[in-house]
Amino acid sequence: QGFELPAVPMSSGMAPCLRRLCATVLAFASMALAGPTMDPKYANMVLSTPRPVEAGQMMEYKQDFIDVDFNKDDVMDAQEVRAHFKGGISITEMYQFFLDSDSDMSGTISLQEYVNYAAMLN
Repeated sequence: QGFELPAVPMSSGMAPCLRRLCATVLAFASMALAGPTMDPKYANMVLSTPRPVEAGQMMEYKQDFIDVDFNKDDVMDAQEVRAHFKGGISITEMYQFFLDSDSDMSGTISLQEYVNYAAMLN
């Protein structure tokens, strides 16, 4: 996605400098709007879903998972879920979340399990 710089009427010596400055500012603005980049390990991971999911929505699910997996062991556990919601989730709600999403009943939720769960909510 590129940006077109408008024609700037001014002396010929100043125009190239201002154009470079504008291009730099626009490049930084684009990076800031895009936000932090996701670890390629997750960004490039291909996951299946029980229902079709748009690419942007899939990236959001992945980022949600990354945000909860505090210790970066590639699974969510009850302690991480509780810490992420800072006490805003009841024991009953958390238990139901694990019942609904932990399909292999390991006691933890993998990225694939979380994506399956999230896809069914929308």
